[in-house]
Amino acid sequence: MNTLAIPTVTKRLVRHWTLVAAVVSLALWVLAVEEAHFLDMGANGLVTILRWPYFAGLLVVCVSFVAEIFRRESSDGRLTLLVLIIVIFLFATGPAIEPVAAISDSWIHSGFIGYILTNGHVLHGYDARFSWPGGFVLAALTSAFTGQANSLAFARWFPVVIEAMYLAPVVVIGSNSGVSRRTKWLGVAIFYAMDWIYQDYFSPQALDYLFYLVFIASVLAIWSPSRRSFVRGRGLIGTKLDQVRNALKWNRLIGEQTVSQQSDATIYFVMVLLSLISLAAVMSHQLTPYALILALLGCLVTSRLGRPELLALTIVFSVAWLSLGASDFWIGHLSAIFGSVGQVGSTLGTNVASRVVGSASHRFIVSLRIEITGVLLLFAAAGTLRRATDSRTLEALAGAPFVILGLQGYGGEGLLRVVLFSLPFTSLLAASALIPTLTGEVRPWIQPIKWMTRLEVLRPIVVTLVLVVMCILTTVVRGGNDAYESFSVGELNAVNYVYGHVKANQVVGIISTYLPIGQLDVGTVDVISFGGDTIPTQAQLAKSMLRTRPDFVILSQSEEAWGEVVGGYPPGWENQLGTQLIKANYRVVASWATAQVYQAYNKWGPLTS
Repeated sequence: MNTLAIPTVTKRLVRHWTLVAAVVSLALWVLAVEEAHFLDMGANGLVTILRWPYFAGLLVVCVSFVAEIFRRESSDGRLTLLVLIIVIFLFATGPAIEPVAAISDSWIHSGFIGYILTNGHVLHGYDARFSWPGGFVLAALTSAFTGQANSLAFARWFPVVIEAMYLAPVVVIGSNSGVSRRTKWLGVAIFYAMDWIYQDYFSPQALDYLFYLVFIASVLAIWSPSRRSFVRGRGLIGTKLDQVRNALKWNRLIGEQTVSQQSDATIYFVMVLLSLISLAAVMSHQLTPYALILALLGCLVTSRLGRPELLALTIVFSVAWLSLGASDFWIGHLSAIFGSVGQVGSTLGTNVASRVVGSASHRFIVSLRIEITGVLLLFAAAGTLRRATDSRTLEALAGAPFVILGLQGYGGEGLLRVVLFSLPFTSLLAASALIPTLTGEVRPWIQPIKWMTRLEVLRPIVVTLVLVVMCILTTVVRGGNDAYESFSVGELNAVNYVYGHVKANQVVGIISTYLPIGQLDVGTVDVISFGGDTIPTQAQLAKSMLRTRPDFVILSQSEEAWGEVVGGYPPGWENQLGTQLIKANYRVVASWATAQVYQAYNKWGPLTS
């Protein structure tokens, strides 16, 4: 070999070390997935089966990403590659290890889609989600177009695919939010590093969130504040007060304090597309359109929305669909929609306090989720104080979704959705706390401190530590419920056995909804969950099941984990329930290592409804 070629190869490796780090981190991820054994998962979920290669690979990719940010000649292409690898670590690890799609709602949604594929219409009066069928219809069309008999082929890997699709609009939001290039990319990484919320499973809300991001990204890319939107008062406080008064002037509310570099033809074309996206979002999910309305209002008062017609159209579409298209839902359920208006305290209780229950491991995961969300908001507040900017659009977009807490009747997941709607903007503000932008018409509340500028050499180290810690915490809390939210092949076999033997109008009993069930026989088989919204005691659960006496009962590993982790039941409680079922004249008709199917019998044979 030519000895002169060795220094050349070394120089190329040094020049392209980011790509080398990417390959190393991916290799470590593959090794981590191979070493993880799904059936060994403990009460704290996915993290209990991850070994050192996962965390080593995560460290490598985070260090490489931050180094690339602070590199003089950093590349958007390399940064995009590293962000996508972070996405793989955080969102593809679960699907790669877990043998079937996680989250029971993924299976229920597949059942809805299968019903539409078979019958060509929704099933009225069956489930509230059928009142917003847009996403289900689109999935049915996609399944038919790709030749799939159902949508289950998409469910398992859907989270990582949809998360990767979020990247483009989040980058556009960062590019047009007034932050520096370094801050933008760090904000993008924080967006993924703090996305523990697990609303990206196979569902209409995951698709609607993409619509939401694309809509806001398009608005920010087209319009920016004009010079007339900037005002100066006497002193810092006087300037802030004048800016608030200016935000409520009529000419701003009709979009006259914005400018655009795009032609009128381009603007009108984009407006038509955004109107169609708005209509699709309104037809697909209950909450997202109202988060979009609040976001557009925030853009309007901060001179980032030049055409208020978009806001007006979204309001009209939302009200019209709720009044007409979703009439099956709201007729007789007005209290579910408006009953929580103004009751912020009870809403927070439903979303926060009521979730800190169960075993010590479950309380730890829930508490950690609350704490890291609080830390993110503190970082965002610090970024708000430290950054200079040309508008406070980021702050308005970060705060707008929280208005929903005083208006929504969405139930226990409302706060999760609100945090998710705010996440792209709080992430950029959090990044501004670490790398603040120092130029802009709107001055920072806190001016740079001279002695801190001498510590600039430490900034990459601090940023790296923050990003690594965020990624590790999200790994822990995102998969913290996987002990009962992910399913084994045996559990799926048990469900399929029941679907293969149950007759129309018979009842299937399950302990909790944490099973891969709901994908077949929509509207013809009655599935009863005895766990309920309010967790019963172990004795109450058994009594309720024996009194109802369903035709089939499924006992499984995920249900047992739910009882131990969330219900606080003792280990082995499901074996005790199985013994009670046998004493009540049930028989085990099918069994796997992780699931058993019981069928009700009498002296003449199996019971029939």
